[in-house]
Amino acid sequence: MSSSNEKIDSIINNEIKIREKIKDAFLEIVEDERVAYDIGFHMTDWLSDLQEIVELYANIDNVTSEEIELFMYRFLAHVPNHLNAAKKLSGMGKVEDIFKAGIFEEDE
Repeated sequence: MSSSNEKIDSIINNEIKIREKIKDAFLEIVEDERVAYDIGFHMTDWLSDLQEIVELYANIDNVTSEEIELFMYRFLAHVPNHLNAAKKLSGMGKVEDIFKAGIFEEDE
């Protein structure tokens, strides 16, 4: 059985293949090649962030609070935007504030 790191490395090394497979799958649904491509792009552009979060969580006892904070800010600035775009493009609708966290309210 392969380790988590080997699986993540395999995912990272197959980013283009994964993107194309996602595009092909959604092309059957959305019938617009550009939208299908964009869904694949938005679901793969953050794979290096995935690799980093797995490494961070696997080594959580060996990282400082500052390292966690810096990573989380980078992750949160990048990944949710891609997921939100993929959700909308896939026809699942707009992003909702299901946890009532005020995500659509401006910060003071």
